[in-house]
Amino acid sequence: MHVILASASPRRRELLEQIGVKYEVKVSAADETIAMGTKPWEAVEELSFRKAMAVWKELSEKETVIGADTVVAISGKILGKPSGPEEAAEMLRQLQGREHCVYTGVTILTKEGRRKTFHEETKVVFTPMSEAEIRAYVATGDPLDKAGAYGIQGECAKYVKCISGDYNTVVGLPVGRLYQELARLSREAAKKRVAIFDLDGTLSDSIHSMTFSGNECLKAFGYGPFGEEDYKYFVGDGAANLVKRALKASGDETLTHFEEAFRLYREIFAIHCMDEVRPYDGMQELLKELRSRGIRLAVLSNKPHQETIRVVETLFGKGVFDVIRGQVDGQPIKPSPDGVFRILEQLRGTEEETIQPENVLYFGDTGTDMLTGRGAGAFVLGVLWGFRKREELEESGADALISHPLEALQYV
Repeated sequence: MHVILASASPRRRELLEQIGVKYEVKVSAADETIAMGTKPWEAVEELSFRKAMAVWKELSEKETVIGADTVVAISGKILGKPSGPEEAAEMLRQLQGREHCVYTGVTILTKEGRRKTFHEETKVVFTPMSEAEIRAYVATGDPLDKAGAYGIQGECAKYVKCISGDYNTVVGLPVGRLYQELARLSREAAKKRVAIFDLDGTLSDSIHSMTFSGNECLKAFGYGPFGEEDYKYFVGDGAANLVKRALKASGDETLTHFEEAFRLYREIFAIHCMDEVRPYDGMQELLKELRSRGIRLAVLSNKPHQETIRVVETLFGKGVFDVIRGQVDGQPIKPSPDGVFRILEQLRGTEEETIQPENVLYFGDTGTDMLTGRGAGAFVLGVLWGFRKREELEESGADALISHPLEALQYV
């Protein structure tokens, strides 16, 4: 990856080198004045965007540009770079005995014109500095070109008591988050040739069938029943884990009845796997549009393989999906990316051009699905109409979230 860094900061250059990003520097001449009352995180995001855009506009041949800005804030008041030694000393005095926040804003402008702006916040506490120590530190000249009048990576490190957050945010560039955003933008930009869907909670609303089958199974042991909201958290990692979670929730912590209960659940579910199951609104239209654009379609589910085929072909018809894969004994289940790779191997057998993971749009509704898609290297869409909450999808690495199936078309 090659980027242009819209900053003269040697510290930011060092951080890019640390994570292996090749770069060249073009210093921005953007206006850095901010209106009174602007919140610190708003200020760094706005300034990072101005810096990146000023350089991006000047490029005759577009490249990915990174702009960044850092401020120190105490009780919401922004401390920028000091105008001279006296102001630097005064800023350092203000930081004594109090927690302050360091905000770094980053903007990425890709050569295609995509934009991502974000900020990170880290809290810092100093050990008390004497007036002599403040004067001695200012005399080194280190504080004069730094927000808040100190550099955490320099001599001032000996006065830092503790930090909460990303250390590199204080240095001037949160490279962990930056790398993830650059990788996400790269996955988003790749041409999409395959769409792989989770089944339950993504393609189909099937919670009733699993709730009924689970409760009928538990009834044989004097357990249950549980509601559909409970089963939304029992499901997602295969039938065996569903039964284990339901038994533990019933009080069978040692899973004494697991073998018998698992066998019984599979027998019941084989009969009732289609009970009140329906496609989510808009899904039929999405599948039709994807096929019209030449996108190959596949299903990857932790539901038993034969039931997966039965549900998919009953709801959507035979031949709509190029590959359907459910849980098969002896093969890893999600979140292992193995199923994604096997699907791609099958599709490659019918394609002259090699299909890579970055050509995949992966759909799912649980953290397990997000980990599966990310593990494979696909662009991962978390769907908000399924069984789990937004927070789980975000924490598990969703590249984007959608609230309706047709919203996925913007990523094709």
